[in-house]
Amino acid sequence: MTEPRNIHLLNRLLAMECRSFSIYLTDASPWTPPAGSEADEVLANIVADQQRMAARIAEFVDRRGGVLDTGEFPMEFTDSHFLAFDFLVGELLRYQKQEIADIEQIVAALAEDPEARELAEETLGSERAHLEALESLAGNLQAAT
Repeated sequence: MTEPRNIHLLNRLLAMECRSFSIYLTDASPWTPPAGSEADEVLANIVADQQRMAARIAEFVDRRGGVLDTGEFPMEFTDSHFLAFDFLVGELLRYQKQEIADIEQIVAALAEDPEARELAEETLGSERAHLEALESLAGNLQAAT
């Protein structure tokens, strides 16, 4: 039987994937990069990955009999409306680094649950790849200016 703590941790992971800053930017549309741009492609790939991972986490929680909790977007995200994308990339990087640190804590807390830990580690690997993509994008944007 799964400990309620593990369901709570998995729901935290689910909320991070469902309520990330990148998903906020595309769902709330405070600003979107021009279609077909590198920024648009990077953001679209991150969002698609996060949505796929969220679906897998949700299925896992459901399979274990947990109640899904996707959380809400942090209120601080609403400050991103009408901002230049150069600034938003910096914010994406900042939030991505925090999310990675939070997921690392979840991975550690799931040490006694190998199946859940494996899913969290996969999420962590995906988010680290997203960080690399954002860092590359930031470098390319900086080089273009």
